[in-house]
Amino acid sequence: MIYSKIFVAEDLDSNNLGMVATLKKMGIATIEQSQFCDNALLKIKKAVIDFEPFEVLISDLCFNATHGKKNIRSGQELISEVKKIQPNIKVIVFSVEDKQSIIESLMEDQQIDAYVCKGLNGLKELENAIEALSKNKKYTCPVATASLQQKNILELDIYEQKLLELLAHGYKQSEISELFKKKLITPNSVRSIETSISKLKDSFNASTTPQLVYMASSLGLI
Repeated sequence: MIYSKIFVAEDLDSNNLGMVATLKKMGIATIEQSQFCDNALLKIKKAVIDFEPFEVLISDLCFNATHGKKNIRSGQELISEVKKIQPNIKVIVFSVEDKQSIIESLMEDQQIDAYVCKGLNGLKELENAIEALSKNKKYTCPVATASLQQKNILELDIYEQKLLELLAHGYKQSEISELFKKKLITPNSVRSIETSISKLKDSFNASTTPQLVYMASSLGLI
C-alpha cells in the first residue's frame, strides 16, 4: 500500500515542484511542504498532536541559511528533532550529497529508511524508494549504493577507468576492442571487455551498462 500523507522539506522551488508532481502521480492524497526546517518541524509536530501524523518525511540535507534566524539549519538536525516526536515516521533523504561517510551515518546512526541522490534519475529513484518503504524495505539509489561500496570503486585500475570513459562516449564493445588493439592495451578481445564490464556492473551494483556509466559519472570517476 502506497502512503497517503507525506511531508517534503526542500528549500528549492524547482525541486519541490518535481517531487510534488511525482508524489501526485503515485496517488499520494496529502502532500505538505516547507522550505524551512523550523517550519517543517512545527507542521509535523502539529500533525502528531492532531492525531493525523505524516507517514513519510522526505528531506534534503542542505538548506538556504539566508532567510533569517533559524534553530534548525540542516536536514540531519531536522530528522533528529522529528524522530524525537514521531520515532516511527519513515524518512527518505533526497540530496545531491553522495559521500560514503554521510550516507552511512544517516543509515546507521539516524536510522533513515532510504537515501536517494538528486540527479538525472533522481525522481524515478524517489518513486522506487517510496514503493520499497511501503513494503517495509530499506532503499538506497544506485549512486548511494555505489558510494557505500566505495572500497571497490577506489580499487579501479587504469584499464577499468579507460573502459568506463569509452563506454561513456558511446563506444561499442567491438569498437573498444579495436581501439585497445591499436594502442596495445590488454586484454583487448571483445570477450575480455565484456567480462570486465560485467565485473564493473557487479562492483557498482548496476544492472545495465547505461546505469553503470551514469553511476560512474555521478561519482566523478569519468
